[in-house]
Amino acid sequence: MQHWIVDWPVHYAHTPEKQAEKALQELRLELFHAEQRVLDAQLQADYYRARLTFFEEVAKRGIEPVSDQRKSQQEGSQTLRSSPSSSNPGTPNKLTVA
Repeated sequence: MQHWIVDWPVHYAHTPEKQAEKALQELRLELFHAEQRVLDAQLQADYYRARLTFFEEVAKRGIEPVSDQRKSQQEGSQTLRSSPSSSNPGTPNKLTVA
């Protein structure tokens, strides 16, 4: 019985190595969360930057020209996305720009 009591601190004591392992795991998790917050902040900044640009253009040029420009950009990107990449392997694909 006394042998168990003597050996207990050796196996379960908070050695610097065990504390370092635990701290390492916690710090990795904290780093992951910090990186996620940075990515979220970048996305949010991009969102507000795009909104600000849109409203500045509307204030300067009016809604109709801005709306027409955005529609033509969306149609152009949809045309590029919807064109088949290899419908006929013998003929080259043609890129149509609206």
